[in-house]
Amino acid sequence: MTEEERLAKNNKIREKGKETRLRRQSQICRVFRVKIDFSHLNEIEKTQLKMIFVEAKWLYNDVLTFSNANEINKYDYKIATVHGLDKTKQPVIRELKNLSSQMKQSVIQGVKHNMKSLSAMKKHSRKIGSLKYKSNYESINLQQYGITYKFCDKKHMKIQGIKRPIKIDGAEQFFDIPGLEFANAKLLNLPDGYYVAVTTFQNKGGENKKYKPEIGIDMGIKTSITTSEGKKYKIFVGETKRLKKIQRRIMKRKKGSSNRYKLRKLLRREYQKLDNRKKDKANKIVHKLLEHKKIYMQNENIKAWHKGLFGKTVQHSILGIVKAKLMKNERVVVLPKKVATTKTCPNCGRINKEITLSDRIFECQCGYKEDRDIHAAKNMIMLSKNTCGTQGINAFGEDIRRKHKQKCCNADLDELGSRHFYK
Repeated sequence: MTEEERLAKNNKIREKGKETRLRRQSQICRVFRVKIDFSHLNEIEKTQLKMIFVEAKWLYNDVLTFSNANEINKYDYKIATVHGLDKTKQPVIRELKNLSSQMKQSVIQGVKHNMKSLSAMKKHSRKIGSLKYKSNYESINLQQYGITYKFCDKKHMKIQGIKRPIKIDGAEQFFDIPGLEFANAKLLNLPDGYYVAVTTFQNKGGENKKYKPEIGIDMGIKTSITTSEGKKYKIFVGETKRLKKIQRRIMKRKKGSSNRYKLRKLLRREYQKLDNRKKDKANKIVHKLLEHKKIYMQNENIKAWHKGLFGKTVQHSILGIVKAKLMKNERVVVLPKKVATTKTCPNCGRINKEITLSDRIFECQCGYKEDRDIHAAKNMIMLSKNTCGTQGINAFGEDIRRKHKQKCCNADLDELGSRHFYK
């Protein structure tokens, strides 16, 4: 390739990239996961799939021997052999037979990106560690649809490095969506099998979708999620009997033994199943909540709850997953964690400082009485609408004063006005 042809090719790639970025602005990104049907693979394909991750681990550990990202630039992604150590710590040279060039390139770029990130953090005087050698490699980037991977039909897909198409499950969830564009994907080696996580883009739609009325949600320990409509969700996904049994068996095995290694693999699989159940419940609840036009919630300090007396309850709940998913949505309004949503009376504006965690009913001197969690959820809507910064809070206090003829305490309103809200 001549210099002119190379420059022309780079310009074409650059222009295509601009067009893609412009198109992505009007699209929605979604990631779907399909599972590889391991039972329909022959012995050669099973070995190839396994060795892809083993060779990626060898390559990753070999690349880590370079001291900085600039030296990695000299690392050729077409390399066929890498250096390593065997079980007796003796140097060996290993051949890369199943890892494709693009897969090698993604592994090398991943190490380079991590080194640059650590370097940037160090420049900002942040405490950093160093990249460690891996004993397992769990994710390989499939960079380009049509080359590193592609779908043949709903039941089969082609992965670079494996000769024939392999059978998959789960493609029905997205295969028939009109106008769907496939981007990169990730080949995953999880405890319960091999997966492919596919990144897709589709045009935004649903502008005329009819939403339910706005809603406030309160997160708690006794009841996981309570809505302003009075609905309560108590979700507890605890450890199974099988998981506890495996844990007891591991404790009886000698460290470093083959039996202990096999049991640890079973343990990881059980934790993967537990994690899948939590995500499934969280996705269903978030989907139900997002049917409403607007959602009001508080930035609860769930991490502090986990460190307290209710650590086990919080650990086996899905509060963290639900909170993270909701906060990413643009229709969710988040109040700061210091806002007195539970202690503030919506009828007179008085703050009840004496209420404790054991009090499940909120009562005020003005006669207002409501379930504690439902009351907090309703307050999130009211406080968000009537207050925005110190000026808005003071205006909210003035409205209450005019409405109830100076029945509320000035000191309580001053304390309420000292807090800051944001949307």
